[in-house]
Amino acid sequence: MPEKTSLSVVVPAYNVEKYLPKCLDSLLATEGIEAAEIILIDDGSTDGSGQIAEDYSQKHANIRVIHKANEGPSAARNLGIKEASGRYISFVDSDDEVVPGLYKRIVKMASDAGYDMIVWDSDLLIETEKSLANRNKNYFSHGGIEKKEKVYTGKEFVETLLKNSGDFVATVWLGAYRKSFLVENEIFFEKGLIHEDELWVPKAFINAKSVLYIPEDIYLYRARKGSIMNPDTKDRTEHVASLMQIYPSLYGYYDEVLADDPELRELMEANLTKRYLHMIYRFNICKYGYGKKIDKKLLWRTSRRIQDKMMVLLLYIYAH
Repeated sequence: MPEKTSLSVVVPAYNVEKYLPKCLDSLLATEGIEAAEIILIDDGSTDGSGQIAEDYSQKHANIRVIHKANEGPSAARNLGIKEASGRYISFVDSDDEVVPGLYKRIVKMASDAGYDMIVWDSDLLIETEKSLANRNKNYFSHGGIEKKEKVYTGKEFVETLLKNSGDFVATVWLGAYRKSFLVENEIFFEKGLIHEDELWVPKAFINAKSVLYIPEDIYLYRARKGSIMNPDTKDRTEHVASLMQIYPSLYGYYDEVLADDPELRELMEANLTKRYLHMIYRFNICKYGYGKKIDKKLLWRTSRRIQDKMMVLLLYIYAH
């Protein structure tokens, strides 16, 4: 590999021996990928993932493997940012895939594009469990924005999404990010968190001066049982602890960095409250002893939808 390349693809891997070959094969089938580097970070896997990574690296000069003790995806992605030699960094989860015929454009653009972020949409790869098969096909698409290629500021992009659809997608693998933009703005992942994208993505958008949106399903997200987002275990202690760190901290962040943009701050806070309330009930957060720590007055003040107000009122009854 050359010392510098246009694109670094960071792939954290932990116990994904069933899916890792499919992920890597989709990347390797992308035209021009040999000019990019693929950084495989084996995050302390206890199955065959580490050996699969080594096997691929021996066959492909552009694949580099880093083995480390298990610390979770945040630490693995931070290491990927540090080690990346590319102008742009793209994150791919090791149980997902890219669409080679479309991803090739990202590989090509990375050599001379000047945007802070390049973002796209995703389709779903759904396993057969009924609870997963009902997922919305457009779940990870940027709804509420014109389906045409266009450049925005990060704030404009998020504001457009929130005004037109009431939501935005907070997933790191829907974009390629200029490395110097991430480093200069200190946009790194908080170690030890689950759902770390929820904290990272808003900060990236708010700080981005230029975002190119490509309305194509370039990524394929695999909805599967046993993943971080769809865990097998009923014990959600780690999930809840992370969420109770992420959401309250974002209110403070929005107050600080959006002080001169009250309209966007109000939109971001209302969306944050909607997400927060969804997670409170989805993960039964009060069951884990966080009822008194939930700032119900803040949730009431920042909620905009009637259903959100009703959910806050219920918290006054049950969240003790």
